[in-house]
Amino acid sequence: VQVRTAGRVASIPLEEYVLGSVLAEVSPGDQTPATAARILEVQAIMARTYAAAGLGRHRADGFDLCDTTHCQRYDPARIKTSRFAAAAREAVRRTSGRIITYGQRPVEALFHADCGGYTSASETVWGGRARPYLLAEPDKLASDPHRKWRIAVPADRLRAALNADTATAVGRRLDGIRVVSRDVGGHATTLALSGEHAHTIRGEQLRSILNVTLGDRAVQSTRLTVTRTNSTYVFEGTGFGHGVGLCQVGAAARARRGDSVDAIIAHYFPGATLSAARR
Repeated sequence: VQVRTAGRVASIPLEEYVLGSVLAEVSPGDQTPATAARILEVQAIMARTYAAAGLGRHRADGFDLCDTTHCQRYDPARIKTSRFAAAAREAVRRTSGRIITYGQRPVEALFHADCGGYTSASETVWGGRARPYLLAEPDKLASDPHRKWRIAVPADRLRAALNADTATAVGRRLDGIRVVSRDVGGHATTLALSGEHAHTIRGEQLRSILNVTLGDRAVQSTRLTVTRTNSTYVFEGTGFGHGVGLCQVGAAARARRGDSVDAIIAHYFPGATLSAARR
């Protein structure tokens, strides 16, 4: 795999790339060894599938994948420094060659930190054609592991963040932000901005634009509400990330209760097939 990492392009053996991505994208924390192994194996399959589907994504730039969240994170330094390196390497070995497919092609192995209790279909988040394995589905678990968040933003600061991008620039005043539509799981799919200039924008695009100025942990998901009190806007919601594909928080909870790697993958990619491991 040709990877741009640390500003240069390197040719990385696929399984070493998978290892460096797993350690960059997930940490099992203080789980039992069995739970940690399942979490790492799930992420290894995700990383390998993402690479298989994304080969040539940056072909015009002279490589396949970058090492940022534009593709998936890759950090080879963690192979030497992470306390999970040995367990991750074993997870990569145990899942060797395993990828998720649909119609005999690798799926778009999208994942995010926390769906907030309900995943989203890809087309409602970004538009484009529907992927039959990337659906809006409840992530029901006996004990709710999904994070709740809240941020209060002064109106002037919010207006400045909106004005930083032409797609959301409201001009000299901000009159309001209103959720226009939601998907079946409660994610805001479109919002209306009113001010000197008005806009209707996708929820995920608005989140991305605001977080450039406010910080990447400001508006954490689109499963949210927006209210205004005097000169302050309050965003409240659940989850962290775009909500499409595998929910890492939900997957970890399923691993803790003993679900198999295959069952976890099947829940988040319904109708897809998980190939057998190489022997």
